[in-house]
Amino acid sequence: MFVCGAFLFWVVPVTALSLTYAKVPYLPNVFIGQIASGGAYILGASIQMCMAANRFFVIYFPFRQHKSKRSYATYCAITVCLALAVTYTLLGLRKLCAYVYDPEIFSWRVEESECADQMTTLIFWSIIVLAVSSNSFNVLTAMKFLCASTSGIRQADAARRRKKRLWLFVQCVIQDCLHLTDLVNSIFLFELSDQVWFRYIFLCYSFLAIHAADGIVMLYFNPEVQPNWCRSIGFKRHSSRTGVVVVSSHHSHPREVSNVA
Repeated sequence: MFVCGAFLFWVVPVTALSLTYAKVPYLPNVFIGQIASGGAYILGASIQMCMAANRFFVIYFPFRQHKSKRSYATYCAITVCLALAVTYTLLGLRKLCAYVYDPEIFSWRVEESECADQMTTLIFWSIIVLAVSSNSFNVLTAMKFLCASTSGIRQADAARRRKKRLWLFVQCVIQDCLHLTDLVNSIFLFELSDQVWFRYIFLCYSFLAIHAADGIVMLYFNPEVQPNWCRSIGFKRHSSRTGVVVVSSHHSHPREVSNVA
């Protein structure tokens, strides 16, 4: 919401007014750029890592979960993520240290200073650490699923369960790599050409596209939450192919239903 709002309420008006970079209000440009590219950027990646860690601990330590402490752990994790996002935002508010929008090249860019380069390096390695951590949790969770016993349920139900888990694993890996993909685009790939349209794709369009891609991935891999209009444009075949294990259990014997649950 922060990133999309920055584009809708800042990038669009500034570009529509045909302002040069010198005429763009500096402080709002810096503040919005840091919230979108620093705070919200780190917040999204860190929450993805927390979700991956949550799945890992629930699967590997199911009997060590105390109901009274679940909310406490969740609030602590969210607080840490928010504190991390605020810290990265404040670090970029220093003079000549921000990520700003330049309407002359239709793209976001870092300011030309050593401080800005250091911030870019810090965010880049932070995203790498978060992505590696998230996918490490995902791989370990997937291994647990693959090794889990499926005795007591029908073979067809077991196959559907494995397929559902595989789709969940693929979804998580894609989402956890989106921010890293955008950073590779905005730090390395954009330098392959000096053309404005080329840099626009790898700096500005990539920045917004990863958040759209995140929503598309969520809809595609979760047919149970797809609205009717999604199914009417091609998602329906996927939803009928993957299915949900709980639905198939209605046709099982009572003992098998309890095992599935």
